[in-house]
Amino acid sequence: MAVTIINEEAIEQLISRLDSFVWTENDSQEREVLRQQFRATYNNDRIDNLTKEDYFAGLGRKQGCMAYDLEWGTRILGSIKGGSKYKYGYETDFQKIKSLIQKVTSIDSRTAYQTDGTFSKDLIQIAKLSKDINGFKTGRTVIPKLLSIYYPDIFLPIFNDQDHFLSKLLSSGLDTENTGLDLYLEYNFKLLKVKEKLEEITNITFENFEFARLLYHTFPKELTETDGEPMIITEKVEEQKFEALEVQHYQSLLHRNFHRLFPKLKYFDEEEQIPKNGQYDTQTVGIMDILAVDEKGNFVVIEIKRQATDKTIGQILRYMGWTQEELCKDGQKVSGLIVAERKDIQLEFALKVIPTVKFMKLGLTITLNEQ
Repeated sequence: MAVTIINEEAIEQLISRLDSFVWTENDSQEREVLRQQFRATYNNDRIDNLTKEDYFAGLGRKQGCMAYDLEWGTRILGSIKGGSKYKYGYETDFQKIKSLIQKVTSIDSRTAYQTDGTFSKDLIQIAKLSKDINGFKTGRTVIPKLLSIYYPDIFLPIFNDQDHFLSKLLSSGLDTENTGLDLYLEYNFKLLKVKEKLEEITNITFENFEFARLLYHTFPKELTETDGEPMIITEKVEEQKFEALEVQHYQSLLHRNFHRLFPKLKYFDEEEQIPKNGQYDTQTVGIMDILAVDEKGNFVVIEIKRQATDKTIGQILRYMGWTQEELCKDGQKVSGLIVAERKDIQLEFALKVIPTVKFMKLGLTITLNEQ
């Protein structure tokens, strides 16, 4: 594990925000009651006899299953909202998922980490099991949230936002080759070290739920900063924003005419994608413009641009690699399709050696007729 150096200025920021931070006994009790209710509902006996209907949302009932309770019923215990339903895995992998959940809810949390952050055998085992299940290979939501509910003293209710906070809190120690659950476990340990540092300086003990709330209070995600200073909006940035708005128009147009323009394709997850103009949130590597499957069941990643460059290749390959790792099964393949008004010469050359990515020119015609 990389050497971790805590950013002293970030600790000072946390301390400076304590005066405006509100955490009450009622906040603590509300979360504890909800956590205990979840644990009572999904006790060892229930988990040992877990069925697909008990786990997946929509198989006979929407509420009263683990997927619904994790995403909606326990939102104040940490949000994992967003992304596709497939972050809970495939039905065909249910027995693997069940075995993983059984292991997650029976680990010895007292020895979860060694003093240097090394994982215990229990954590190594569940991380290994997660790598064999589509939907869990790179995800940092479902299993981490279960860990934070069953073992709240060890696992923080911070999931995909770990990177955001650690980029503020650490001067070094973000470099890692870990992904998925391994990455959550590594970053969780580093966040705990920051919490210990804060407690040592302030002589205040923070609950993990309280500490998570303090981080969101101090470093809200919606703020955009450059070197600690507010970003200055220049004419160039305004131009980029306008171009992005035009791409959103293209997204909407392609969505509304999707079945006419792509008669052999359909959205991978229509329930998730249709309300979002076809977009698919990976929750890991970004939001795809469109994720579709063809008539043979193979995946097609579609990236929409105003002007496509060779940088577009890197972006679409990232999405294709994630799709191959997380979603592909039973010999499914992944291809890419770049849709844009125009492409530059650099992209032209890149496409020559990447046969799995194609380009389609987007043409719009506007006419005005005097009446």
